[in-house]
Amino acid sequence: MSQATPPTSDVRPRARALLVGLLLLPLNAFWLVQMEMGRAGGPYPTTFSLYANVVFLLVGLTALNALLARLRPATALTPLELLVVAAMLSIGSSISSVDFLDVLVPMLGHPTRFADASNNWATKILPYLPPGYVVRDAEALRGWYEGNATCYDPRVLRAWLPVVTYWSLFALALLGAMLALASLLRRRWVEQERLAFPLVMVPLAICDPATGFWRQRALWHGLLVGAGVTLLNGVQSFIPAAPHFPVKYVDLGPQFSSPPWNALGWTPVSMYPFAIGLGFLLPVDLLFSCWFCYLWFKLERLAGAYLGLTGAVPRYPYVEEQCAGAYYAVALAAVWTGRHYLGWMLRQVRQPGTADRAELLGYRAALLLLLVCVGYLVACFRHAGLPLQIAAAGFALYFLVVLACARMRAELAPPAHDLHNAGPERLLTTFFGPRAFKPRELTVLTYFFWFNRAYRSLAIAPQVESLKIAERQQVAPRVFLAPLLLAAVVGVLVGFWAHLDLGYRWGASSKMAGHMAWFGTEAFRRLDSWLSAPLKPDLPACGALLAGGLQALLLQAARLRWAGWPFHPLGLAVAGSYSIGTTWLPLLVAWLIKVNVMRHGGVKLYRRLLPFFIGLVLGDYLAGCTWPLVGWLLGVPTSSFQQ
Repeated sequence: MSQATPPTSDVRPRARALLVGLLLLPLNAFWLVQMEMGRAGGPYPTTFSLYANVVFLLVGLTALNALLARLRPATALTPLELLVVAAMLSIGSSISSVDFLDVLVPMLGHPTRFADASNNWATKILPYLPPGYVVRDAEALRGWYEGNATCYDPRVLRAWLPVVTYWSLFALALLGAMLALASLLRRRWVEQERLAFPLVMVPLAICDPATGFWRQRALWHGLLVGAGVTLLNGVQSFIPAAPHFPVKYVDLGPQFSSPPWNALGWTPVSMYPFAIGLGFLLPVDLLFSCWFCYLWFKLERLAGAYLGLTGAVPRYPYVEEQCAGAYYAVALAAVWTGRHYLGWMLRQVRQPGTADRAELLGYRAALLLLLVCVGYLVACFRHAGLPLQIAAAGFALYFLVVLACARMRAELAPPAHDLHNAGPERLLTTFFGPRAFKPRELTVLTYFFWFNRAYRSLAIAPQVESLKIAERQQVAPRVFLAPLLLAAVVGVLVGFWAHLDLGYRWGASSKMAGHMAWFGTEAFRRLDSWLSAPLKPDLPACGALLAGGLQALLLQAARLRWAGWPFHPLGLAVAGSYSIGTTWLPLLVAWLIKVNVMRHGGVKLYRRLLPFFIGLVLGDYLAGCTWPLVGWLLGVPTSSFQQ
């Protein structure tokens, strides 16, 4: 196998770029938590692949940098340095997101806060939790739930410090393992397969004046449309009689109240401008598969009700399990197709060569980091009381999903990849039944929930995309090593700070979004049901998991065999997610537009229209992220531009 392509430039970002990123991380964390978990309950920037808050900050920073370049050119940041800052903000956002620390922090005090005589958690759950897993001082916790308090009180700090330290190290091990995995996969995905990384084009275009991106008239037309819709809808939150465009989702489920139509359940329809714009970036087969498979799952529900399966099998058609099976199939297919590369990589580990110099980390260093981090994660759960084989199996399942999500983002960049209710703790208890585990084991298994509730904001996505940016900028991947490491460490610390500071000032159960405290309820209510009524293996769910994997493999085989095959296995994997549910109709619209553009105008027309659709995304994002700032300054709730 040939050696890695050497970078054409040894340019490195100056220290000032790292300083800008580090200074923005606390601001970004505080703002993000305020949006996703604050009083208004939205918007939720990290629930979609392209983070709206990062785009907002990057555009603002680019505008300020352009002004600085006119006044003091020597002090302005280069496009590469702006991209480094964007990568740091993306990592920080992944950490503070609604699918990472937002889930962990409510779990850290929940069993102490809500233990009472009716649930017997004081004897059923708390004795099985090691010291670092939970805050045990109920009085110190009171302020976080009720508000009008401070997290800087010495008693509060003493109660939280050991727990925050324990889980900070755990989170850093997760991030370190992802970084090592991204480094090991870089050459295969970036140089050999030449995967598209569609989302990378947005920050590259924003930051580099040489592209002429900001001078394109179509971009400004799209930006004005997207921003205009969101600005008008925001005004309506202050003036109800003002005109507006109803783009947010409306649930059609209540309209189907009689059987078998009531089996359709939650059926949202929306017309988000940003979703249409993101959809236009996707390949036609993935676009078609996203909305078609969403409707296919609805048809399965309808057919199940008509045939009487819903009554006999209450959770039919097990959409989440089918999607989980498809994720695992995507990951295993990536491993199988890259098996020769894996063999070459292992030879590089045994005998390091010049290929190491072209990587973020040398192959030996990356593999060692991966083993150390995963070993630490397994050891944490093993020390807490989970058998070694169960802990190892749990993290193997987790990193398969991580690999699948990274592959999705690198190859096709679907607008979201949720996969709710399919974490290792859920799958293990599905296959073996809760009764196969001891109470301590079930209690420790529950802590898989906080980083497996959903997978929308996995940090490996911006890590891998940073390495693609390095290739596009013709610099060595190691340029991003220090920024990514610093962003991980600082991002974890400021993420905890933002959650605790806002919680103690506002109160998680009083003035913050309802899901802030609910995440803890969700985790421990399920644990309580496992302990109170341990069930046998869920065989239909196991069958659905295997069926989902088989469907994905068959779709992939058909795609490779027949040119023009319209179905993509990634569409099946993501179609059951919450975020695709809220955007399936905009994706259908984007598909109709793109099919006609490609049919009647070809690639030339597509390239002419692409800036317009990127402008739709930017306009919606910029205006949508402005309204929370207005509400924050005025102390009033404002409109959320998504979900």
